[in-house]
Amino acid sequence: MKKKITGIAGDLKRSGLRHILAAAAAPLFFVVLTVVYFVFMTASVKESIISNGEISCIRSANRFDNYLLNGKDSIRTAAYTIDTLMRDKRPSEEILAYMTLQSECIINTVNKDFTGFYGYINGEYLDSSGWVPEDDYVPTERPWYTDALRMNGSLALVEPYVDAKTQTVILTLAQLLSDGKSVVALDMSLDTVQKITEEIAESDADTQAMVITDSGSVVAHSDKQELGKNYREEKGTLGAEAAARVFLMKDSHYEIAFAGQQYIVYSVPIENNWRSVSVIGSGNALAPLKILMAVTVIVLTATAAIAGSVFMNIFRKGIAEEKLNFQLSSIADIYMTVFDLNVINDTYSEISSKDPLVSELADNGGNNMRETLYYVTDKLTNELSKESVREFVDIDTLEERLSETNTITLEFLNHNNLWFRARFIVSERTAAGRLSHVMFTTELIDKEKRDRDKLLYLSETDRMTGVSNRGSGEHKIRVMLSNNEHGMFMLLDADKFKSINDTYGHAVGDKVLMSIAYSMQHTFRSVDVVMRLGGDEFAAFIPGVTDIETGRNMTERLFECIDNVHIPELGERRIAVSVGAAFYLDGDSYPFEELYKRADSCTYISKRHDGNYAAFYGFDSDE
Repeated sequence: MKKKITGIAGDLKRSGLRHILAAAAAPLFFVVLTVVYFVFMTASVKESIISNGEISCIRSANRFDNYLLNGKDSIRTAAYTIDTLMRDKRPSEEILAYMTLQSECIINTVNKDFTGFYGYINGEYLDSSGWVPEDDYVPTERPWYTDALRMNGSLALVEPYVDAKTQTVILTLAQLLSDGKSVVALDMSLDTVQKITEEIAESDADTQAMVITDSGSVVAHSDKQELGKNYREEKGTLGAEAAARVFLMKDSHYEIAFAGQQYIVYSVPIENNWRSVSVIGSGNALAPLKILMAVTVIVLTATAAIAGSVFMNIFRKGIAEEKLNFQLSSIADIYMTVFDLNVINDTYSEISSKDPLVSELADNGGNNMRETLYYVTDKLTNELSKESVREFVDIDTLEERLSETNTITLEFLNHNNLWFRARFIVSERTAAGRLSHVMFTTELIDKEKRDRDKLLYLSETDRMTGVSNRGSGEHKIRVMLSNNEHGMFMLLDADKFKSINDTYGHAVGDKVLMSIAYSMQHTFRSVDVVMRLGGDEFAAFIPGVTDIETGRNMTERLFECIDNVHIPELGERRIAVSVGAAFYLDGDSYPFEELYKRADSCTYISKRHDGNYAAFYGFDSDE
C-alpha cells in the first residue's frame, strides 16, 4: 500500500500543478456545459408547448368568430327586413310568414345549429317554430328582450345557458328594432364550438381546451362535464385556477401549478369579451428531461469522483480529452454543426459537422477563428441574410451581446434557401467574467420556420380578400402611431352592398369585396396597411400622406381603379364606395380610437353623395 501511494505522489509531482488543475477542471466544465444544454432544452420544450397552445387558441378563436358571424349576419338581415315590414304596416301574419321562411332558409343553407327566429313584434309574441307559450310566459321579462333593450340598438349576445333536454349550450342573439319596443331573437347551439374544443384536445392527451365568457361561464370545454360551470364562482379546481389568471393577467400565456402538476395556460380574446383558452400539462413533457438531467448529473459526479482518484493515469493516456469529446459529440447530434470557439486565443475546434462543405471550408488548422467563422458563414449564406449573419458572427461585439445572457440566436437562409438557426452558447468565462469559450451551433429549422410563418399569415389575413384582417391591421396601425408615424387613415364601405347581395347573390357580392380589396392593394404601397374590418367595410393607413391635396389625389386614384372594375354579372352597374378620411399629423398624440372616430364621422358625409366620394375630417365637416 505504501508503494502505491508513493507512485501516485510521484505522478502528481511530475505532472505539475497546471496539468493537475486542467485535468480536475475537465469534468467540471462538462457538467456546466451539460447543465446549460439541459436548460436550453427545457426552454425549448416550454416554447414548443406555448407555440402549440397559441396555435390551438388562434385556430379555435378564428373558427368561433367565423361561426358567430353567420348568426350576427342572419339576425341583422332579419331585423332590417322586419323593420321594413313594420314601417309598411304589414300584418303580424305576414311578418311571421317571413320569419318562418327565413328560419327554414338559414337552417337549411347557413347553419343547422340555428333554431329559428322569434320575438316580440308590435306588442305580440311571434315564433317561427310554431311554439305557443304558456299563459304565464311574459316575453318582455325574458333575458333576450331585456338585454336587447339594454344594448339600445346594438346586437345583444345573451349569457349562454345549458339546455336541460339536449345538454348543449345555447347562445341567444337579440336585436332591438327601430320602434324601440320590438325585439327579434335567434337561438343558436354552440355544439359546433364544443366540437372545435374537443378536436383540439384530441391531438394531445395533456391538453384541455375551453371557451369561457367574461362572467366566467363555460360555454365549450373538451370535457363536457365542465359545461355550464362558472369558474369565477368555483374554487379549488384546475379550471377555476386557470380562469382566475386569465381574468387577472394581461399576458397571453403563463404557468400555474395545481395538485402538484405544472401547466401552461394560453388564452386569446374572441367575440363579446369571451376567451379561447388552452391548458397544457407540461409535467409529462419535462419529466424525461428532468430524469435524464438528474441521471446525467449523478453519473458525471460519480465520474468526476473516480477521475479525481486516478486522473494522472487518465491524463497520461488522454482518456479525459477523449471522453469529453465523445460527450460533446453526443450532445451535438441535434445540430448540423457544432464548433468550440476560443475567444481569447482566436482558435477553434470542430466538435461535430454533418455538412462536409463546412468542414472543408473551415479546414484551417484551428487557427484564425474570427476570419474563418466569417468566411465560412459568408460562403454558405443566402444574399438576403448575409448582412444579418455578418453582424451575428462578429466576435468583437460578442462580449457585449452575451453580457446579460448565456445564449443568443439568429434565423437565416443558407445558400440552398433553407432556414437555419445559428446559436452562440457561453461555455466558459474567466475569473474576471470575460468570455473565454463559446459554442457555435447551426440547426436546420426549415419546416418549423415555414409552418410557423404560414400559421402567422393565416392568423393575420382575411381569407376572402387576402388583405389584413381587423385584428392584425389595427395592431400594425397602433404600432405605427406609437412610433410617431404620421399619415392618413381612411374608412371605406361599398354603397348599396346589400342591394347587390339581394339582387345578384352572395357570390357576386364576394366578387365585389375582392375587387375593392384588389383596387386598394393596387392603389396603395406595400408599406401601407390595408385591412378588411368585416362585411363591406375596409380601412387603410398611408404613412407620409399628411396634406389634403395628396390625400385627395390618392382617393381619386383609388376611385379610378374601382371604376375600371368590371364584374360580368353586374352588367352595366358599377361599384361605388364612400370614404371617410382623417390625418394623424406631427404633434398629434391621441389614440387610434379617436383617429377612427374622426374618419368614421366623415363616412356619413360621403354617404350623402352618389358615386365614389371622399370626405376629409376638418375639410368636409364642421368639426
